[in-house]
Amino acid sequence: MKHIKILIKYICYYITSNNEHSVHSPFVYNFVTNVIYNKKQSENFEKIKRLKQQLFKSKKKINIVDFGAGSNINKSKERQIKDIAKNSAKNEKFGKLLYRTCQYSKAQNIIELGTSLAISTCYLAKANPLSHVYSFEGCPETIKIAKKNLAHLDINNVSIIEGDFKLTLENKLKKTKTVDFVFIDGNHQEKATIQYFDLILKHSHNDTVFIFDDIYWSKGMENAWNYIKQHDKSTVTIDLFFVGIVFIKKELSKENFKIRF
Repeated sequence: MKHIKILIKYICYYITSNNEHSVHSPFVYNFVTNVIYNKKQSENFEKIKRLKQQLFKSKKKINIVDFGAGSNINKSKERQIKDIAKNSAKNEKFGKLLYRTCQYSKAQNIIELGTSLAISTCYLAKANPLSHVYSFEGCPETIKIAKKNLAHLDINNVSIIEGDFKLTLENKLKKTKTVDFVFIDGNHQEKATIQYFDLILKHSHNDTVFIFDDIYWSKGMENAWNYIKQHDKSTVTIDLFFVGIVFIKKELSKENFKIRF
């Protein structure tokens, strides 16, 4: 039933979304054409793809600790790596979007909520080896696999912070002057998502970019996305259905876009 609801929502999104030719904002047009619709390849993409293919074959089982809303697909606490990879890792198209957006924003300090197996983390870290990714994860056994994956790709600009986000995030932000790029892909509950946004905003600046995963995952996530769109600090938001992108640039007029992706 949930899959049918998501499909109906996607059809509605697709019908009401536009491409770059319907965008009149010069800033958004530039972002859509040079970042969202950019087809340029990188050797990093192939390396991450091969890593994912290995994970898709792994029958190793680990015990999952989940502080958030949990999985819609697999409620078992013991799961195979291949199932985690198939259900939680972003597909290649969205991984490349993270990579390009990071490069576009010239991000140095990156926050990721929800490391999982570190596939998204790899895209974020590889986008700029001189940046640093602070990735938050609640499950100790998942972190062990994530660290192996990062080492496999020779990534050393990532710190994984273990524990419940509501305890670890604020402590880390106090030690970080500003945040340049934020990818929120953990917990998936309305109240928590809003709290993360409000908290990180205090450590953001005019060029900080936020990306929220699974904005139509549940009614609560839709409510959170609507809150974020309406927030006084949010100027331009871009709805790609599976993810939402938020800019807080003061010089931009407040507009919400649905872009077909």
